[in-house]
Amino acid sequence: MNRLRAGLLENPAVVIKETAVWHVPVKIFDTSFTRVKRSKMDILMKMMLIAFEKTDIRRAANITEMLLVEELFVADLMEDMQRRGLIHLEKSIFKLTRKGREQLESGIIEEALDEEGAELYYSVTHDDFWPKTRNESMPDLDEEGSAYRYEHAKEHVDEARILEVLSKQQNRLDEKGFQTVVADVHRFETRTIESVPCLEFQLYNKEQDIFYARVWNTWLERWDDKLEKQIEEEDRVDWRKKWMGVEEE
Repeated sequence: MNRLRAGLLENPAVVIKETAVWHVPVKIFDTSFTRVKRSKMDILMKMMLIAFEKTDIRRAANITEMLLVEELFVADLMEDMQRRGLIHLEKSIFKLTRKGREQLESGIIEEALDEEGAELYYSVTHDDFWPKTRNESMPDLDEEGSAYRYEHAKEHVDEARILEVLSKQQNRLDEKGFQTVVADVHRFETRTIESVPCLEFQLYNKEQDIFYARVWNTWLERWDDKLEKQIEEEDRVDWRKKWMGVEEE
């Protein structure tokens, strides 16, 4: 508080009229999800999938005869295709699944990876997901101040939004240059709710004759312009009446 106060008062025209400490809630979600690894389909796999689509294939030897490829190698690839859900047995004949047909058309192979977990941090007030706090020793102000006085949030968190946020955070290229993307969200639930302290300064600039607010967000470690704007819209008229005895134009 003292450091922020000193910074604000570097401008001699600025007067701090009041300060306050209050909190905004941040929900911490536990999530579980799976990603898929996407890679370009090689020629052999494409030719095999075409064969399954156009011809009755009963065993690996049929592919070997058509493509002149080692039978054990073909058998391993067929087993892998079954595991990925690209082909299946139908009346003793290997057929493309819907997934196999879609991947053949796109030319992109998708391989499901193991289930993973992640924490997400959702500010109810801002209706926004925040990064993990960079400050591992946040100020211990939980006993000071009250809830934010203009808490009118309309919370909207569903599976589609969780998927969107996880995709932004977790999609990446792996060490071999393959793209890995979040495909499915299996679970998301609130583990706890944190009370995040915010430090409010109500200010008056004598040269410009304006009242305004600065709010320091201790989670984001920066001035919070969204909260500042909301407070000014709600309080600026009352500040001028309170301290100047006149109406705000």
